[in-house]
Amino acid sequence: MVREFLEIDDLSTFIRVAEQSPLVIRKDPFLFAQYYAMMFFINLTTLKEGDVRRLFELLKSKTVIVKSMVEASSLSEFIKMKE
Repeated sequence: MVREFLEIDDLSTFIRVAEQSPLVIRKDPFLFAQYYAMMFFINLTTLKEGDVRRLFELLKSKTVIVKSMVEASSLSEFIKMKE
């Protein structure tokens, strides 16, 4: 389980990490890319609009957009919460 979240403010560095990750998670205003046991993230509000577009274009095939997040200790707990 990932416990460390490392913020990257440089676009090219985040792209290098994200290209090595099997998928990129988007939960605005952040993008997350897991690399081994670490989760790297970038805050999209700190980037120029053109850089955000470029980032989305480069990573569109591996980006998953998260609608909401739910915390549960098990699958059965999750199902009970959603019923």
